Amino acid sequence: MKKNIIIVTFILGLLSFMGCEKDEVKVYISDNPVAPALQSPASPDGMAFTKEDANNKINYVWSAADFGYKASITYGVEIDKTESFTKPATLFTSDTLTGSAKVSDINSMLLGMDLEVGVASTINCRVWAMVSPNADTVYSAITKYTVTPYETLIDYPMHYVPGEYQGWSPGDVNGRLFSYKFDNVYENIIRLTDSDADGKVQFKVTPAPNWDNAWGGTLTDGSGTLDPAGDNFQADPGTYAFKVDVSALTIDLTATDDWGIIGSSVPPYDWSTDVDMFYNGQRQMWEITDDFKAGVIKFRANDGWDLNYGSNNADGNLDAGGSDIPLAADGNYTIRMDVVNLTYQITKN
Repeated sequence: MKKNIIIVTFILGLLSFMGCEKDEVKVYISDNPVAPALQSPASPDGMAFTKEDANNKINYVWSAADFGYKASITYGVEIDKTESFTKPATLFTSDTLTGSAKVSDINSMLLGMDLEVGVASTINCRVWAMVSPNADTVYSAITKYTVTPYETLIDYPMHYVPGEYQGWSPGDVNGRLFSYKFDNVYENIIRLTDSDADGKVQFKVTPAPNWDNAWGGTLTDGSGTLDPAGDNFQADPGTYAFKVDVSALTIDLTATDDWGIIGSSVPPYDWSTDVDMFYNGQRQMWEITDDFKAGVIKFRANDGWDLNYGSNNADGNLDAGGSDIPLAADGNYTIRMDVVNLTYQITKN
């Protein structure tokens, strides 16, 4: 009996000791943690850059956060065009008090925020600090920077729509889909032409610019399922907004407006015929490059006047039914139209 009492006493003592040990390693996060403070770059124009600086890096320095005890802290620097940071873009994360981001990467984020190319804008920047997913993240005060985004093309992930309308060529510039949010959804506007004997346009979807893998299937009211063993998709000739979700294995086609230009600058130079534009999905703009004469142009949809745009001030902004847009001289031009932001660009090559 005495032996049993000794064993029970030892176990109770061990449990008591373990309880003490547990209490000794418990940590308490401060109710008022100290947030980091962004120290560099400090000036309002500290993020000014140009296309020539694309490969340069902008260095950031901040002070340490303090959560009330020693711990490993993860920091991040983020920007947003609003002080509410409803849609922030994180430049980088770091476990030290410094970090850097390439100018080209920052510029891509600015373009993703729809900041105007070539125009100085103000963005908001802050540092966040996180010690645990179970603890509140703390943020520095906001620092404002002046930035002027430069024009560049974002290298979006792509899928492809080879079909009879473009010679069944996966990877061709006509028939690319772009993942604008760098996720599993791929989109573009594509004009389907050259129908077969049944009056349909046939195509497939491929994840790479080759025929190693391909999806087909059947469309019902413009929607279908991606099937690796499916026959060619078929659609009526027309211009469609494509949306392919490779996670859900779905495809959706929505008829959309087809844009062209017309005017005294455009063959046959008598306002009788439109010249079709091509939708550049990477730029998300309608465009055309060709030889034009001195004169005027307008943009119109679907070869009709129900929906047309000019510019009342010839200032790069489009006005519904607006004034003719002048071309000052004969030459080769690239003309672009942004239907979403109602702007246009004319460049003499």
